[in-house]
Amino acid sequence: MNKLFINFVVRSIVMLGVSFSTMANTIDHIIETKELELCAHPQQMPISKRSESTDLGSGFQIDVARALAHKLNVRLNISWVINKRHVKNTECDFYAGVAKIQDRESKYVKISDAYYRMTFVVVTLKKFPPIESATQLHNLTVGVSAGSLAARALHDNNIEPAVRFPDEESRLQGLIDGKIDAAVVSSLAANWFAKEKRIELRLNDAEMVFDIATNYDYALGLRKANNETLIVFNNQLQGIREDGTLSQLFEKYGI
Repeated sequence: MNKLFINFVVRSIVMLGVSFSTMANTIDHIIETKELELCAHPQQMPISKRSESTDLGSGFQIDVARALAHKLNVRLNISWVINKRHVKNTECDFYAGVAKIQDRESKYVKISDAYYRMTFVVVTLKKFPPIESATQLHNLTVGVSAGSLAARALHDNNIEPAVRFPDEESRLQGLIDGKIDAAVVSSLAANWFAKEKRIELRLNDAEMVFDIATNYDYALGLRKANNETLIVFNNQLQGIREDGTLSQLFEKYGI
């Protein structure tokens, strides 16, 4: 009797495991429920931003996710998250932007083909001369993300970074408001901001300035997905590339 009961419990756990696996973020589940859920930050323009005027908010990642949902003929939902702890409390299917490092796999997500090259720049006002090395940043106040490679490079060059601006938009606003002399941001953010504000900015290659590798390929991060799901999303990325959707998004954000 005890043996039969143990076998029953084992079979039940296995069945529940299969059920959870099927429900958790596979393409079959997405198509069956007609829902695709994105994990996105609520305050990180131009990447993503929660909005009171629309359920989906705005931003580059949200536009990419919307295009993929349209291709799959499913509804896009968004879980607004700030850190990994928040992600654990969601059932979101994917991130629309993760770093794809060659020959390096993630334990937590399946990483799609790259659809964009994320590059970083040291931005100044147009009146400043071009910056070619970190030594030219001495005696300047440089806004940078705390703990980033650029922040470390500034410290290595005895330049105190200004880390009171938590996101790229605030750093760029601080630049045009005269609170800082330069800002280290993605070229995506710099081009979008210049287009939105209709101002000219000088963009200097951060890799050249700091002599470090800062750029990386940008891809989807599929949570708990199987290989079939990865193949489908790679195909959909190829689809929005070939039909011009991706190019239109690049143009929208000033790329």
